[in-house]
Amino acid sequence: MELRWWFVVAGGLALLAGVALAAYCWPIRQRPRSLRPLAWVQRLTALPEYVRAYRRYRIMLAAIAIATTGLLLAAIVATARPVSSKATAAEINRAHPEDINLCIAYDPAAHDVSELLNYFRDQAKTFDTQRLALTSATLRVIPMTGDNAYVQDRLGYFGGLNALVGKDKPGPEDSKALQRGRLEFSRGVAYTDYARTINDALALCMTGFPGFTKAGDRRRSAIFLGPTAEQRQARPIYSDAKLSELARTAQIQLNVLTPTAAEEGGAVRRLAEETGGRFITYLQGGKTTSPGEQAGIDKTFRGHLDEIRANPPVITQSDGTVYVQKVQDHPNLILTIALAIAVIFASALAGVRR
Repeated sequence: MELRWWFVVAGGLALLAGVALAAYCWPIRQRPRSLRPLAWVQRLTALPEYVRAYRRYRIMLAAIAIATTGLLLAAIVATARPVSSKATAAEINRAHPEDINLCIAYDPAAHDVSELLNYFRDQAKTFDTQRLALTSATLRVIPMTGDNAYVQDRLGYFGGLNALVGKDKPGPEDSKALQRGRLEFSRGVAYTDYARTINDALALCMTGFPGFTKAGDRRRSAIFLGPTAEQRQARPIYSDAKLSELARTAQIQLNVLTPTAAEEGGAVRRLAEETGGRFITYLQGGKTTSPGEQAGIDKTFRGHLDEIRANPPVITQSDGTVYVQKVQDHPNLILTIALAIAVIFASALAGVRR
């Protein structure tokens, strides 16, 4: 549970503990009184009626103490203003579902690619209104689709290619499966007067969104995995300005995961920042990396993906209105608990009086 004012909880608990301690330590004045002698007290207190009455008395005291403490704690938490952004996030997702395009510039059997695809395979299990596409350097591997079962199957298939590479003694069937997977993922294209560039790879990625020529009701997020170092000799079809205009017109948020240093990212890093996305430089493992080190690298890599998913694209209307995820007061749970305590306490008192 998220609270707007945590200091209220700390102060309230301290005050409650102080009152309880003061009540416990407060000296009780003993008033002198004379007690009337009574014979056979032991026999009277052993009577079943007396035992039942005393048991009801103790139950009532315990119920009063528990209910009072519970209601005071509920009041403290309610005063601290519980908040939630889930309601507004769900409203935005229903009104403006998200389209995600995974753009891979590496061999599909690479370890980093496997981690990315398996991550989104797991994410697709929780998708509701989201759609997902997969784009390689030369192919639209998975067109934009909301068929989550199909997405999970294909991402799991390509994400498993790395396991074939990692085998100590791959058999002929493994080699054929690996070759078939690579052909399904991308094609080798020979050019005579053109060299592939990062700008054109990003343009291929961005044009994978349906209706990319204009903004739509769906939010668009492109996640690029690959090198981003600029090639000095290459002449891209899409210049930096044209690529930026494409992203702005289609309202696409660009997120980049690259081993390239941030200072070498150049225009790609600026474009990611302009679109509200993330430009993240990550560490790649190598052949000499130990299993423990690789596990740590993979955990960090998935943390980067969590960071990207925690920063969804915003919706900007034609009049400039920006829809954002708001934090709203959400005391429903704590008030329900307080009401339940009150009802149980009232029922307990009624039962004791009977």
